[in-house]
Amino acid sequence: MIRIARAIPPIMRRIGDVGRDVLTAAGRVWSRRLSSVGLLAGALIIFAGCQRGERPGQAAAAPPPPKVLVSHPVERPLAETREYTGHLEAVETVSIRARVRGVLQKIHFEEGAEVEQEALLYELDSSEYQAAVDEKAADIARLEHELRLAESEAKRSSELYEQKATSRETWDLKQNKLAVAKAELERARAALRQSELNLSYTKIYAPISGRVGRTLVTVGNLVGYNEPTLLTTIVKMDPIYVGFEIPERDLLRFEQTEQSQSSSWSLMQAPLGIGLETETDFPHIGIINFRDNRVESETGTVLLRGTLPNPDRKLVPGLFARIQVPVGLPKPRLLVPETSLAADQRGRYVLVVDIDDIVKQRPVQIEMNLEHRGFLPIREGLTAADRVIVSGLQRARPGAKVTPELVQPEAVVQVAAPTETAPRKVQ
Repeated sequence: MIRIARAIPPIMRRIGDVGRDVLTAAGRVWSRRLSSVGLLAGALIIFAGCQRGERPGQAAAAPPPPKVLVSHPVERPLAETREYTGHLEAVETVSIRARVRGVLQKIHFEEGAEVEQEALLYELDSSEYQAAVDEKAADIARLEHELRLAESEAKRSSELYEQKATSRETWDLKQNKLAVAKAELERARAALRQSELNLSYTKIYAPISGRVGRTLVTVGNLVGYNEPTLLTTIVKMDPIYVGFEIPERDLLRFEQTEQSQSSSWSLMQAPLGIGLETETDFPHIGIINFRDNRVESETGTVLLRGTLPNPDRKLVPGLFARIQVPVGLPKPRLLVPETSLAADQRGRYVLVVDIDDIVKQRPVQIEMNLEHRGFLPIREGLTAADRVIVSGLQRARPGAKVTPELVQPEAVVQVAAPTETAPRKVQ
């Protein structure tokens, strides 16, 4: 047993040496096989490149310069403008009231309709006032007979007095009776005119042409008791006023412009554009015709009022309105599409293309309060001959070469404009 135990360690070491030799031989075989596979793959890649006509190591061709759309600035006459908010007002507003007491019998108009001047609106019960007219007419007839009698007696008294057949006292009485009869007749005639006037008030006519409102009293009600009863209102629709307030700073700017252009421009005859809440731009045109005589110290504003035609009755008193007022006469200005402007920490700029088709960054200054249908006016930084990039700004870099294509700027603005524009808020 002792001999067997001593023989085991040499046997184990021999087995370990044989295992290492086997693993080393297998590794060499797999290494040679992987090297063969790599050489075969490289040969296939080189062969495929030769098939395409390319040589190993040859560089790819550079891409062409990016294409951009350019246009020249547009020169158009524009005026500096200011925008405000206000409300539409009726040129004439009339309250229709019952001037005499009576029961309302008839209504001769349709609520909300247009009525002409002198159109019959209401009828009141006139029996009471017709009776008063008849009574006064009868009084006049009686007094006329009394006057004729007094004239006859006065004439006879005068003849007798000339013949010394009557006393002076009797003559004075007859003359006084004649004067009283004449006065009574004039008084009765005045009372008749008043009765006829009251009778005429039982028929109520439209004092102006315009749109009538709803009736506030229905048929069968007593009106005019103790005070004139309001029946309805009429507002004149054409023309129409627009009232708005401007800050004193703008008032001084307008006055300065008026002094410099006194022969050709005045605030009191300046045109103004009107736009409603649901409208874009300012489609309605009017003229300023009133300025208040003082500035409100509490608000620092002054009231202005303009008049504009309203033939289609689209403008209704009380509507909110946006108002645009030009400051002076239009002047020639260079315009570029809004989409062509960009901004950085130094301010606004545009990208222009020089004669070598190289992109240049050009800082510009824009005119304030002069936006014009997708265009912005440039005060400084451009000339009419510059080629401004209006589309493809994301592909253009300052200092890089591009392929410019000249287009009309109006086409770019039309493409960029949305199909339906929301109304712009006025600050």
